[in-house]
Amino acid sequence: FLSACAPTPASATEPRLAQLLGARLSYADGLNAVRVPRPFFTHLEVWPDIVLSELRVAIEYDTMGRNSTEHVGQREVIDRRKDRLLRSAGWEVVRVRAGKLRPLGDHDVAASGVTNKLIDRLLDQLRVIRGDLIVNCYLR
Repeated sequence: FLSACAPTPASATEPRLAQLLGARLSYADGLNAVRVPRPFFTHLEVWPDIVLSELRVAIEYDTMGRNSTEHVGQREVIDRRKDRLLRSAGWEVVRVRAGKLRPLGDHDVAASGVTNKLIDRLLDQLRVIRGDLIVNCYLR
């Protein structure tokens, strides 16, 4: 769903990833939140970078950031909690882990940048999660 509480994208990379994915996969653009059964901090919703509501898959793009401290340590604990909440709501999570970040989940994809090759790998993971037939129905 569309939430007014959702933060704006943290970088230009996330919209670029959404743009490349949207060129290959038809999905409801503009959705930014998923309802979860327990509070995530003070909200009963979480805000993935990309929401594929048709497939019930959330995509997160994680980097180490300028200071090499993003998505490590306590932030990794928060990411894992968010993933558990999404899964408890019937969603799956694919994290694109850039740089030297190690995978957090079974469907995570390592990347050095946002490229068409990354989109191919994301589509492969979506097929693993939801099956060829379903994912292929949404291909452009």
